[in-house]
Amino acid sequence: MKSKRQNRLVTPVFLAASVLCGAALGGDSAAAQTSRPGPKTASNVPLTPLLGAAKARFLGSLSAGKEGARPLRTAQPQDCVNGTPSVDGIACNSTANGQLANTDCFISDDTSYYDVYSFDGTSGQQVTLTMSSSAFDTFLFLIDPSGSTTVATDHDGGGGTTSRISFTLTQTGSWFIVANSWLGNQFGAYSVALQCGAAPPAGACTANSTTLCLNNGRFRVQATYTTPAGATGPGTAVTQTSDTGLFWFFSANNIEVIIKVVNACTFAAAPRYWVFAGGLTNVQVVLTVTDTSNGMTRTYTNPLNTAFAPIQDTDAFATCP
Repeated sequence: MKSKRQNRLVTPVFLAASVLCGAALGGDSAAAQTSRPGPKTASNVPLTPLLGAAKARFLGSLSAGKEGARPLRTAQPQDCVNGTPSVDGIACNSTANGQLANTDCFISDDTSYYDVYSFDGTSGQQVTLTMSSSAFDTFLFLIDPSGSTTVATDHDGGGGTTSRISFTLTQTGSWFIVANSWLGNQFGAYSVALQCGAAPPAGACTANSTTLCLNNGRFRVQATYTTPAGATGPGTAVTQTSDTGLFWFFSANNIEVIIKVVNACTFAAAPRYWVFAGGLTNVQVVLTVTDTSNGMTRTYTNPLNTAFAPIQDTDAFATCP
């Protein structure tokens, strides 16, 4: 695969004609395919520029220290109407069969075409996305409900030309899956399988490899990171006490973030649950803290290439007792 990656970085692709943005999903003949929600439009979600930037970062991580990444330009107006592709729904534990065609939206410069799917997920839910094709080498994106953050990408994680992403959702809402080709101008049939774990029960926190349950299990805490080279993923959670936990990103002996949720409900003037955190990193970090008793969420973001500033939020959750 090394030669493909190098070619992707240094070989320009020229367009012979303009293409239109539209749906190009295959039929429903495959026996493994199950019914899924109908098509919809992701209004005001300009995915094409976002995908171009995310793919450029991914390519940069492959070429760091060698020739450097050639940035992908953001989408031109002809790629999609206002950068907004058609979105097809996919249900949990089902498979969608589609086809990349020259009527789909594409990422400028590398001219790789893509389809977009959405699914409803719950914060704390584990999902696995798998994209397979015998016609082309695949590439996958997972984008959060805002449509503005790529939380994970993958190429060949499922072996061969199959891409796979496993991720614990950090928000409740409609998430986006982008089915893309690794090389430009690649067309043909593919399948996208979505496997979802059980949603956490309302009012409960279930600790797992990416989730802390703090303050006697009431508060769910999750972390995601993005490096300057574009690598993204969830932090690995390590519980320390009933109120305190850690996250590491790259290796277990390299702690990146420590966080605690403190019960300060006995303070009569301002009863609150406090959130304190500190970091030993300058990568982008997004910490999501959810009060599972009512669903209230607080999000704390450390910008990329910025030393992690201490978090001392004594007004975090006015949800006592």
